[in-house]
Amino acid sequence: MEGQGTFVNSGNDSEFVVTVRGRHYRWLWLLLLLLLPLLLLLRFEKDVAFETLDSQTEKAVGNVNLDFYYVDYALIKTNPFRFFSKDTIKLNGKSEQNGKLKFTNVSYTLFSVVFHSGALATVKASANCAASDTLHPKFAHLQDMLPFHVGIGFDRADLVFKVLDKEDKQPLVDADVEVIVDGETKHLTTDPSGFVSLDGVIRCGDVAVNAQKEGYLGDTIKADVATILQGEHNSTLLLKPGKGIVSFTVLDLENDQPIPNATAKLIINGESVSVTTNTDGVGKGYFENVSAKEQFELGFSRQYYHDTISKKYKVPEFEKLKDKDKVFKMRPEKNNLVFRNVDSLTSQVIAGVANHVFVNGNDMGTIYSNRQGCFTIGNIGNNDEIKIESTHAQYKPKTATISGADALSNNQHKRDVAMEPKKIIINLPPPVRNCGVHFSGTLLSDTKVQGHISKIYEPDIYGEYVGDGRYANNQAAFPKAVKYTFDAIAVDKGTHLKVYSKPNFQGEVLLDVSGPYLINNVKWKNEARIKDFITKTFSPEFEANYPKSCRHWSESNMNAWDFGSVVITCDK
Repeated sequence: MEGQGTFVNSGNDSEFVVTVRGRHYRWLWLLLLLLLPLLLLLRFEKDVAFETLDSQTEKAVGNVNLDFYYVDYALIKTNPFRFFSKDTIKLNGKSEQNGKLKFTNVSYTLFSVVFHSGALATVKASANCAASDTLHPKFAHLQDMLPFHVGIGFDRADLVFKVLDKEDKQPLVDADVEVIVDGETKHLTTDPSGFVSLDGVIRCGDVAVNAQKEGYLGDTIKADVATILQGEHNSTLLLKPGKGIVSFTVLDLENDQPIPNATAKLIINGESVSVTTNTDGVGKGYFENVSAKEQFELGFSRQYYHDTISKKYKVPEFEKLKDKDKVFKMRPEKNNLVFRNVDSLTSQVIAGVANHVFVNGNDMGTIYSNRQGCFTIGNIGNNDEIKIESTHAQYKPKTATISGADALSNNQHKRDVAMEPKKIIINLPPPVRNCGVHFSGTLLSDTKVQGHISKIYEPDIYGEYVGDGRYANNQAAFPKAVKYTFDAIAVDKGTHLKVYSKPNFQGEVLLDVSGPYLINNVKWKNEARIKDFITKTFSPEFEANYPKSCRHWSESNMNAWDFGSVVITCDK
């Protein structure tokens, strides 16, 4: 016990003062003072974590280079030997795709903690056109559990894209524009001037832009932002107007009979264009290369019929219509009469007859019979005299004179023009393989789809296999194919085919080929069931006979080839 006390023995006794001293630990403090420098030399380690973020969007930014500096304070350094040292340590790394980066086992001394706990570290980050400010967090506050956020600032730019019609360079309004930038997809729509804009795009990034509009073929730009900013030509999308085929059928409103030689005109945006066509023997016609961007109408005119105008369409919607919705009917004028060309021996109707008509000596022009052998003459009175001069490649010319009274009777036979065949061919030798041509009113391929695709070499109700010979009229050579809208030809190896646009080997040469040669109507090029017939691999027999190099689409609509003629020649 440490302290001082007074003890009294008696009143007469002398006083004694006794001092009691406790234990002393000064040696321990001395020992601690001697050990303290050694304790301050102790080293510790910790993990330091960072996360690199876009300072604007606060989204993680990966693949960023990060420099981390901190000061390593030490009481004593041995290499070289010095007291109270401080060394700047630099650590470098690249963040992962999620922006995370960790430096493990970062070393520091107890001396740093005791005497420099508030020391600042330095952090810098950079990636292409991005960089962070120079940051100075306290080293003591950096630890693995809470990653330190490093904000990355990007050099950004505003992008403007223009969408134009490739042909007339006019801006396209309401075009759909898809932009992929920084891995994010944005959907935009052009304004009345054809522009779309994108704000704050990173300058060092890549951009993919695709523009689409109904009736046009799309356009795409893929480039880095720096390239796009170089000029307007790098940020302009040019959309080419699409083209399509407008095919149709014209019938008589009262009897649903086809109207051949009706004149059809294309009316675009309310104005007639200088494109006309005539319907064939089954009342069919078509226009090619019609702009898909324009709105159109069809106008029909024909002698003895009232003019007819269709409703308004655009090519994409028209092409999706069913065949029955592409039929247009014309109302006949008063007293229109249907006449017929018939075979004098068989009473079968004759299609494609040229009938030169005179009424009371007035030339009314030439009218062709349709596939039912019918043709129409209008405005007939009881006292009229009708003269018809009929010609056909397979028949002798015939002149018929019919009174108006007979024509107006209910007896159709009084309006028939009977024609005598020029000659009768009996026992025509059948075609043989490698000396014949398969004509079809459907498409042709190596497999059959009932009512749509016929199989090569297998004649059916839609077509026939025709041998060596000169055929002055297609309707006589392959009547089935003509009946079902002529659409395909397969020419055997060793066989030559020449197709003329008119009977008796006259007119334009539509096709002049040697087999093997397979051709389908371009009208059906986008039809799902046949569009790959050029690229597909046929079954072995047909692949050998008609390899891909021998398959073609026609250059024009084959429906218009009905009234021509053909020459088939086989190698001997």
